[in-house]
Amino acid sequence: MAVFWLAAFVLTLLAVAALVMPFMRQRHGRSITQTELNKTLYKDRLQEIEQEDQQGLADDRQLLVSELQHNLLDDIPEQDSKQQQAVSIWLVLPGVAIVIALSLAFYFKLGSADKVQDWQNVVAKMPELSNRILLGEGAEVSDQDLQDFALGLRTKLYNEPNDTRGWFLLAKVGQALNRLDMMTDAAEQAYRRDPSSASIIAVYAQSLFYSGDANQQAKAERIVVRALQQDSSQLELWSLYAFMALEQQQFQLAIDRWQSMLSLVDADSERHQMLQQSIDFAKAQLAQQAQQQEQVSEPAAVTGPSYQITVDVQEGVEVPDSSFLFVFAKAVNGPPMPLAAKKIAHPRFPLTLTLSDSDSMMEGLKLSQQGTFYITARLSYDNNAQTTDGDWQGESDPINSEQQETIQLHIDTRL
Repeated sequence: MAVFWLAAFVLTLLAVAALVMPFMRQRHGRSITQTELNKTLYKDRLQEIEQEDQQGLADDRQLLVSELQHNLLDDIPEQDSKQQQAVSIWLVLPGVAIVIALSLAFYFKLGSADKVQDWQNVVAKMPELSNRILLGEGAEVSDQDLQDFALGLRTKLYNEPNDTRGWFLLAKVGQALNRLDMMTDAAEQAYRRDPSSASIIAVYAQSLFYSGDANQQAKAERIVVRALQQDSSQLELWSLYAFMALEQQQFQLAIDRWQSMLSLVDADSERHQMLQQSIDFAKAQLAQQAQQQEQVSEPAAVTGPSYQITVDVQEGVEVPDSSFLFVFAKAVNGPPMPLAAKKIAHPRFPLTLTLSDSDSMMEGLKLSQQGTFYITARLSYDNNAQTTDGDWQGESDPINSEQQETIQLHIDTRL
């Protein structure tokens, strides 16, 4: 703060100097110009007298020199200089006062001096806040403490932008304050600097998932899936992965993910019991969901021709329990959108399914009405129908709509 006030004082002095200097130059310039002019005229006239005396033209040389000296003394602008000086002072002093007053007024009006002082106080007490928030020492942590801690962290990160732990802590503080913007921005910064840390991956994926945007949620699942493929022992990521399924009411998927966690914890541990309770809860929700979705009427009959499809995967392709299989048909010479499609959760290969007009994606656009079409099978790890890096895919040759033989699909191409 002392540096700021010193800088403000120097700037004010410069402003005052800029105001005063023109008057000083004007006064000094006028006095010197008059004096120099008088001296020049005196010397010229004195030379003329000397020349006249040498030529015998001067009647009384001493008298002429004496008169010249008296005239020079009479012509010195003593009174004018004093008057000019007095006038300059009276003009300058009010200007200086106005400059200082305006500077102070503008600063206290627009400078937010109180907020600057509060910021300095927060930075000064960061060690105390760190002990209270991170180590649990002292009184209970309030929302104001968290806000102050976030302000201090942002100040530190401004000076040390590569502090990965600082970005991670700021993301967690944003989560505690329900500041999704703060959480997302800080978590992204931390993830850029350390994309392998399970804790950083978890908080970044949570921030994306909380956004509610389908694309961001799909991105969050892809990040978690990639991390678990590299290290399947990360309980924190498995827990988040199951939570994502639970939030989307995909209860069977949540059960599968919790069951994968059971093998990673001791059977007699408290966490094992909590996982089992979560599984029981999801099973109850699944049973209730199934009851609510029971069809009162008969399912719609298959209309038009149907096409039996057998799908298998290339040897070595990993098929996690959380995978999804998308099978869809597109016209060879037609619209780009699928004509018919099916989604199968937790596929077990090889498997057989059927596509027909009952699986049409758009009313009036039937699979059987196409002359030729091809069928694609895509294995996705994150329940995202859009093509993403890491998915596997297989595609058939063009199929005639009158074909009755079973269509064989082999998933062998990584996207």
